[in-house]
Amino acid sequence: MRVLDGVRVVELAEHGFVPSCGAVLGDWGAEVIKIERPSGDPLRAIMPAGLVADTGDVNFLWELYNRNKRGLALDLRVPEGRAVFDRLLEGADVLLTSFLPSARTKLRVQPEDCWAVNPRLVYARGHGQGQRGPDADHGGFDAVSFWARGGLGHVLTPPEGPLIMQRGAMGDAPSGAMLAGAVAAALYRRERTGEGLVVDVALLNTAVWQLGVDLTATAILDTDPQPLSASGVLPNPLVGPYRTGDARWLLLNMLDDTRHFAPTCRALGLEELLDDARFADTAARAAHREELHDRIAGRIGALDLAELRRRLAAEDTVSAALASPREVVRDEQVLANGYLAQHPTRPSVRLACAPMQFGDEMTEIRRPAPDTGEHTDEILTELGYDASAVGALRDAGAVA
Repeated sequence: MRVLDGVRVVELAEHGFVPSCGAVLGDWGAEVIKIERPSGDPLRAIMPAGLVADTGDVNFLWELYNRNKRGLALDLRVPEGRAVFDRLLEGADVLLTSFLPSARTKLRVQPEDCWAVNPRLVYARGHGQGQRGPDADHGGFDAVSFWARGGLGHVLTPPEGPLIMQRGAMGDAPSGAMLAGAVAAALYRRERTGEGLVVDVALLNTAVWQLGVDLTATAILDTDPQPLSASGVLPNPLVGPYRTGDARWLLLNMLDDTRHFAPTCRALGLEELLDDARFADTAARAAHREELHDRIAGRIGALDLAELRRRLAAEDTVSAALASPREVVRDEQVLANGYLAQHPTRPSVRLACAPMQFGDEMTEIRRPAPDTGEHTDEILTELGYDASAVGALRDAGAVA
């Protein structure tokens, strides 16, 4: 369902974070025009440089965050290029930008500059460390602003090491989705007030939000969270990882042990524990957690994952194996719900979808990511430039 049908978004952004927001808005039906410098968004070069998996002639990273967009190659440093940008803004509803404050000032694309052209514009910016403070104008990718500075890498890395690194775009993708939600809220407000609004998401803020449980406790106690590797057996052994007989990890996650203790015992063939006074209630099970954990671990370790899945499902328990990416892309639930959408021109390519659906409809990728300047002439014609004017813009170096 194209819930943003009729909304025009101008994207002045590079790399993954803010363009991922543009992809989400495009998935929701918005018309997204991506402005690239004539030399192209640097994200295009990451796969050829060997920084992500080599998938041959499919630049999946570019496709992932730039599907459902049209591309315009424009140089805002050239006066004629800036005039094209202003004409775009006149008919736009949203501007997305990832540029730092100093660059926005130099290019005259700060909110007040854009509102002088279109006061109804929703101005959405994404960045590393926030708009205030000493590091507001410092660049930051998600590996540093989100994973390192935001504390996630620290709490997930064992004290003895090695350092645990994030996977690609782990901060970019959720931050982009959050920025898309903020844009939608700002559009709703604009419909009520008629006024534009600045919306703002920082990678550092996303990390603080995601680590909120630990950071709130730390702020109260002034101590770092206990490392996961040293946490020991939890008071409720129905929560935590266990190794199966075929060397897989099975995660039990039954917070309500009163409800799930008997079904788990039946599933694992441990019915004798139901009559054991040491495990009679929550308090008793917590007091004898080591013994209970060992009994559960021993039984899980004697069975392979397929058998455990069958047994646990039959008793309506809550568990899952640690799935590999190969398993995730084949997961019946992932496929049935359309969480990986098929590329419109490459049948073998499926792209991850943001976790929002409307009207129970699956996300549709209507157009592939654009080549640099692929739609320049088309967009300029829509803006009222004739062939002679387009040629003059090219001669001036304003467009490519």
